[in-house]
Amino acid sequence: MKYLSTKLSGKQCTDAGMAASLILLLIGIFTGRILFYQLAVPALVINMIVPRFWYPFAVVWFGLSGLLGDVVSRILLSIVYFVIVVPVGLIRKLAGKDSMKLRDYKKSDSSVMIRRDQVYSPADLEKPF
Repeated sequence: MKYLSTKLSGKQCTDAGMAASLILLLIGIFTGRILFYQLAVPALVINMIVPRFWYPFAVVWFGLSGLLGDVVSRILLSIVYFVIVVPVGLIRKLAGKDSMKLRDYKKSDSSVMIRRDQVYSPADLEKPF
């Protein structure tokens, strides 16, 4: 499992401890139970004194974040591809656009590369666009 890394720094353990404290506080707010506040305070104190205490939680926390990052990025990129790239490609195909000159390439043996015989000046290099 590539997401459950066992090489975590002290800073990452501290961050995981802060996340655990925040989670306990949020649960306390939403449930209205004082027990979660009473657990959050010692969790925060332990985090300040011995951050390595949170090492097992940090492994799970950062593993979960890596897994979620991979899944969400793939989902978002798939949505962008199917919502933007595919319709643009279909519209260009229906409009008869052939920017890469693929039809010309298959019809003849000659090259479809555009020949550009231009002498470049220093001004072209200073302002290329």
